[in-house]
Amino acid sequence: MASFYRIIDSSANRACEALRVVEDFVRFLCDDAALTEELKGMRHQLTAAMRHFSMEERLNARDTEADVGTQIQTPSEYTRSDVTDVLAANFSRLQESLRSLEEFSKIESPETAAKFEQLRYQSYTLQKRIFQATTHSSEATP
Repeated sequence: MASFYRIIDSSANRACEALRVVEDFVRFLCDDAALTEELKGMRHQLTAAMRHFSMEERLNARDTEADVGTQIQTPSEYTRSDVTDVLAANFSRLQESLRSLEEFSKIESPETAAKFEQLRYQSYTLQKRIFQATTHSSEATP
């Protein structure tokens, strides 16, 4: 069961981190209060869904030092051409992590898996709205 909690923990951490990057983009680069509030709400929904999984179990299963994935890198990980590239990378990270949470949560809690699924769908809609807002604001700027 430790491996299960290790997957849940790492996927939750990735999702939270990606969501924070997206929120910072919208808050500080777009100055969009409504989208910032929506992203903050999404972060809180993610935190609420994670309450199903014991933090003690997650921390006991965490083993960063022995994680074989921490030493695997790709050239694209350290390359971002601009701020929208940062945004795109973190939306992908968020959606992939939510999918992993959704799939593995089905083992223990189909209800929690459904919450992760809804968060993933919500992220697709937000991604479109944020990219459209970014595109329209950059088109208006000379």
